[in-house]
Amino acid sequence: MRERLLNAGLVCLSALASLLVLEGGARLYRHLYPQPPNNQYAFRAGEPAPYRGAWYYGPQFVDEMFREPNGWFIRPHTRLIFPGDFHGRYFNVEKGRRRTTDSPAAPEHRVWLLGGSAIYSGEVPDGETIASHLQRLLNERRPGYWQVENDGSITVTTAQQLELLRTLAVRPGDAVIFFDGVNDIVQGIYNGDPRGWVAGENRRQLQGAGPLKALLVRINAKYLASRLQGYSALVGTILGNIMNRRNLVASPHLHDPGRVAGLARETAAVFRENIAEASRLAGERGAAFVHFLQPEIYGAARRTAYEAALANNFYLNPNGLETAFTAGYPMLREETLAAGGFDLSGVLDDRPAGEEFYLDFCHVNHRANARIAAAILGRMERQFTAGAAAAR
Repeated sequence: MRERLLNAGLVCLSALASLLVLEGGARLYRHLYPQPPNNQYAFRAGEPAPYRGAWYYGPQFVDEMFREPNGWFIRPHTRLIFPGDFHGRYFNVEKGRRRTTDSPAAPEHRVWLLGGSAIYSGEVPDGETIASHLQRLLNERRPGYWQVENDGSITVTTAQQLELLRTLAVRPGDAVIFFDGVNDIVQGIYNGDPRGWVAGENRRQLQGAGPLKALLVRINAKYLASRLQGYSALVGTILGNIMNRRNLVASPHLHDPGRVAGLARETAAVFRENIAEASRLAGERGAAFVHFLQPEIYGAARRTAYEAALANNFYLNPNGLETAFTAGYPMLREETLAAGGFDLSGVLDDRPAGEEFYLDFCHVNHRANARIAAAILGRMERQFTAGAAAAR
């Protein structure tokens, strides 16, 4: 018995010594050959350029950013995705909707702001979302009149925005804003299914990835891996690579120019149908409808060195996305303008030297959100003024 215990102890000590050697080797390798962050937490915890000087940035903010919300939930028998309620210092979600700050207590009308995660704005505190910036601008022009509702959610396409619009209590005199484009390209061209939905594709990928990947997703291993990297270069790196391995290799269909072109045309057609139906539905309810094509890093007129490095970090931006956006976004731009909408894809291009906005291919910081909100308001006023003149 004593001999068995001694052998077991030696085995454990040997295993521990081996792990320590591997850990030391991993730390030395990362020191000698710095690697790009292999997950969003590690990247954002390193204070990338868009966060420098931000009043809110710090370890508590970064940690809360990756803990919120309290899950994402799909309403039964729909494709509607809602965040779980969450209450923190920087992030608050109530009744499935991100909090918009500075809202009037008794507004006369609402601005329904629908879009994907760029509208949800999970990269900034409540007061720095596009919705909150727009709310303050509207308050300056007509105090107490408008309330902006942040109806942004992760991964949603224009088809899901349209589905959500049908459920909202839009009243005559309200305004409906669609701010989108990115997720239609991701689902339509990158995922190769213009009439599908990103969450559905993610489910399919998860089902085929095996029990280990499913377990890692269930325990939020991306968050766990990021935290562990502060303590263990070996464990954090292994987990991060397991979770993001699919990002590194573009899907085979993205290497077929004919297939990509066909998907781009079909994606644009679906996009056109959804925007037209949303406009019709809003008008039927007596609300104004304004559509905006959102900015993204691949269409930047001139990429900075920071943006070039960011776009080529496939851990943060999957390999093949640029192919999809290059093929599809010009078509979405044409559809947006043809339907009377506004192209904001270049709204972040003109900036002072050293100013950086992007945290990945489409998510941005507080200063970019302020610029986007101002652009939205400027176009809304033009739209409303034109509509009023036509009515006289």
